[in-house]
Amino acid sequence: MKSKWCLVVAAAIMVIGISSIKPAMAYFTDSVATEGMIELKLGDSIPKIDEQVENMTKKVTITNTGDYDIFVRVKAIAPESCVITFTEQEGWSKGDDGYYYYANPLAPKEATASQLILGINNNLSGNFNVIIVQEATKVLYDKDGKAYADWNAVVADEDSYTVGN
Repeated sequence: MKSKWCLVVAAAIMVIGISSIKPAMAYFTDSVATEGMIELKLGDSIPKIDEQVENMTKKVTITNTGDYDIFVRVKAIAPESCVITFTEQEGWSKGDDGYYYYANPLAPKEATASQLILGINNNLSGNFNVIIVQEATKVLYDKDGKAYADWNAVVADEDSYTVGN
């Protein structure tokens, strides 16, 4: 009795196996040919920063080098002995997080209309450096069509991406 039951199960498995071979062969032998080319970018174009230093004052301009509208912000990193003074300029404002924000989105190839002007006062003698860091994020729109920035999703260039572990 046991042997008959084993034969029935083996026959059922063989029928199921044979019926699935033809669709599997079609899957493994199917192919598609295409022509043409598409440009693929791993990252975004980082905005260009232009700094000018005159009489202990840094003047910063940001230019959008990408293909879409962006918001930009800038941070000045300086030694503790330096005091950075922000001069009010149209379009620029100082945030509570230490960044200076440009209010208007920049279209592709557009630069900030006014320069960010930062005065530098060093209380100690000797060499020092004030580093200007800029970040950008794509312009997003709310349901009413108003533009806003999501600073948790900053634009990164292709060198910022890592592959693997």
